[in-house]
Amino acid sequence: MRIECPECKLSGNIDDSTVPATGLAMICPRCKKHFTAEKVVAQGANAAAMIDTCPKCQYATFTEEKFAICPKCGLVVADYHRALLASRSAPKTRTVSPPQRQMTDQPIPPPRLTAEELLKEENARKKYGFDKVPGVVEVVEAPVAAARPSVELPLPVLAAGWGTIVASVFLIVFGVNGVMEYMAKMKEAKAAIEAFEAAQSDLSIFMQFLLFPAVSIVFSLVLPVVAIQFMRMRKWTVTALYRAAWATAALIAVMKLSDLIFHFKRAASDSSFSYYALGTFSEMMMMVLLIAPFIVLAEFLHSEHFEKTEKLFF
Repeated sequence: MRIECPECKLSGNIDDSTVPATGLAMICPRCKKHFTAEKVVAQGANAAAMIDTCPKCQYATFTEEKFAICPKCGLVVADYHRALLASRSAPKTRTVSPPQRQMTDQPIPPPRLTAEELLKEENARKKYGFDKVPGVVEVVEAPVAAARPSVELPLPVLAAGWGTIVASVFLIVFGVNGVMEYMAKMKEAKAAIEAFEAAQSDLSIFMQFLLFPAVSIVFSLVLPVVAIQFMRMRKWTVTALYRAAWATAALIAVMKLSDLIFHFKRAASDSSFSYYALGTFSEMMMMVLLIAPFIVLAEFLHSEHFEKTEKLFF
C-alpha cells in the first residue's frame, strides 16, 4: 500500500500485510516526522476490487491476503478494472478490406522461372521430344573429341625423340653407302669374270655389302615415325621405342660380328696375331660405341626416372 508523510508529503510503498489493524508507527526518513500508517479499508465498489497478484508488475502475496492498491507499483485495482471495462465496452472498428481489383483484358504475364527451373523444363522437353520440329529428320553429329591442352614437352622426351631421329639419319647414310659399295663390288666382280679372274660370288657380295645396309635403311624409315609420335606423347610409342632401341642394338651387334668374320676370312695364311687382335679390338670398340646409346635409351624408358614423364602420355 502507498503511504505519505503528513509533514513533507514524501510518499512510498509498503506491504499492507505488515500493517496491523491498529496501525504501524513510521518515521519519515526526510523530515524525521513520527506518524502512524494505517491500513486503508476499501469501501463500496472498491471493496470488491481486490486481487492477490498485480497485473502490472506481477507482484503477488502468495497467500489468501488481497490488496486494493499494489504495494510495489501503487496500482489502484479499482481504477484498473474501470479502464479494462471501458476498453471492452468501446465499439470495435471493423477493418474494411480494399475492393478487389477488377479483371482486365490484358493477359497475365507468365511467372519468371529461375535458371534451374528453365534447365529442368528444357531437359523435359528434350526427353519427350517436344523440342523437335514435326517432319524434320534430325541429323546426329558425331561427338568431337575434346582438344588436348598443349603441354610443354619434357626434356627427356625431346632428347629421346631427337636422338632417335639423328640415329635414323646415320643409319640411312650407312645404308646408302653400303648400297653404293655393293654396286661397286658387283661391277668389280663382273669385270673379274670377264677377265677370267677369280671373283667373289653374288651371294658372298650380297651378305657382305648389301644385307645389313638394306636392313638399316628399313630401320631408318621406321625409327623417325616412332620418334615423332613419341614426341607427340602417344602412349603406345613408349613400348615401340623400347623395342626399336633393342632391335637396333641387336642389328648393330650382328653387323659388327659379321664384319669381324669377313675380316678374318680376308686374312692371309701367314697373318700375324696382331692382325687378328687389332681387327677384333677395333670391331668390338665400334660395336660398343654404336650400341651404347640405344641400350641407354631402352634402359631409360623402363627406369624409375621416366615413370613420372610416362604418366603424361595419352
